[in-house]
Amino acid sequence: MGDFLWRIIPWGYQVLLDIEGMRNAFLDVLFPIITDLGSEMGYIVILSLIYWCVSKPVMQGLAYAYLFTMALNTWIKDLWRIPRPDDPALEPVLQRAGVTRRLQPLRHETSPSFLSGHSQGAAVSWGYMAHCFKKTWFRIVAVILIILIAFSRMYVGVHFPQDVIGGLVVGAVYLLLWLWAEPHMRARFARLGTGWCYALAVLVPLAVLIVHPVEGTATSMGALIGLGIGFLLEGQTLRFTTAGRWWQRVLRGALGLAVVLVAYFGLSVLFGLFDERMGATMAVVWRVIRYALVGFVGGWGAPWLFTLSGLAGRETGGGKT
Repeated sequence: MGDFLWRIIPWGYQVLLDIEGMRNAFLDVLFPIITDLGSEMGYIVILSLIYWCVSKPVMQGLAYAYLFTMALNTWIKDLWRIPRPDDPALEPVLQRAGVTRRLQPLRHETSPSFLSGHSQGAAVSWGYMAHCFKKTWFRIVAVILIILIAFSRMYVGVHFPQDVIGGLVVGAVYLLLWLWAEPHMRARFARLGTGWCYALAVLVPLAVLIVHPVEGTATSMGALIGLGIGFLLEGQTLRFTTAGRWWQRVLRGALGLAVVLVAYFGLSVLFGLFDERMGATMAVVWRVIRYALVGFVGGWGAPWLFTLSGLAGRETGGGKT
């Protein structure tokens, strides 16, 4: 597989050069915006707004599906270690293939190229939402966004077409398996005691991290630990409802995002103060702590503020929103 991926690099590079020939001022603004929809910040916004304003169960399932697939993507990237299109390591390969023109990417990425995390994540996340929100118009929008996010990675010059195709295929297969397994996992989880629920919310992401202890896995599994604890605690102490008038939902989204982004960027600054003094192991540990705190703020901290301020009511009976 690795040899095959290296052999098709010149073909993929030529496709990127052809796409580069399509660029114009409008598309140079549009596609970076689209690619940001599939970025870490894009998913922080999307997941948060769904959780606070639309549906808690959908967001909870989506968060687990997306963050586990990102851990899988990190492992695949590190398994094959294919360089990005602008990596100098590709120069001998391109010269031997007779490719003389060089790509001018609009973005720069340093992680391995195969598979495209944006493509894989888009297939899983928007595919999952299309499954949950059973509206024809939404499903059409979801398919369009999956295609545009995947194509945007080639347009900005950070992924080969084989990365994008592979990401979409792996994402689609993963999504089908997840949709089959999720009802069984939810049913079993519902029968567990509180202590076991908290233990699994922490130990399962930690087990995934131990298998592949790198910063990419630490990011997704750290966030999952914080969210998992936040979800459980919210269900025991707050049980806020996503229902409400439109202005309540708007204010919820604005207030919640402000709190989460303060935590996200504040901890990022704090991380930066110690980054150069850390070894690789401590960098992974700190990243887990940082993203766990951000996840907990989104999962429990922001809803606590909503109920405290009257922007969200509380569920009655056994209903969920």
